[in-house]
Amino acid sequence: MPVLAQNFSLTAGSSSTNQFDNSNYQFINEGTELRIYAAVVGANDGIQGANVNYRFTINNTEFADDAIVPTLVTGEPFTDGAASYRTNSVIATGQARNRPLLVFRNQTSGTLIVKFYIFISQQA
Repeated sequence: MPVLAQNFSLTAGSSSTNQFDNSNYQFINEGTELRIYAAVVGANDGIQGANVNYRFTINNTEFADDAIVPTLVTGEPFTDGAASYRTNSVIATGQARNRPLLVFRNQTSGTLIVKFYIFISQQA
């Protein structure tokens, strides 16, 4: 099954682009399952508004808005099935093309590395 995965630096106060953009999966079919995993390399335990957060939507349905990204734990694998890093698991229900959006935002005062892994089920 297809996977989108990447590590990238996110500078203080900035937001990433949509991680589905410019891929074969910027639009997905009805019935497609998405499992989203994410982690921050380094501490991400600041007070609300001082973390690396993410937003995840499909079409007009919001699954996460300003949700905190978990911190990567040494010795804990970052793979499909790693429950501690799974931030969302959904099935697209729109009858036509579905447009997923996954954006990360760094509200800390420093640059941090963000990892993500997206499992995409077979397209019908």
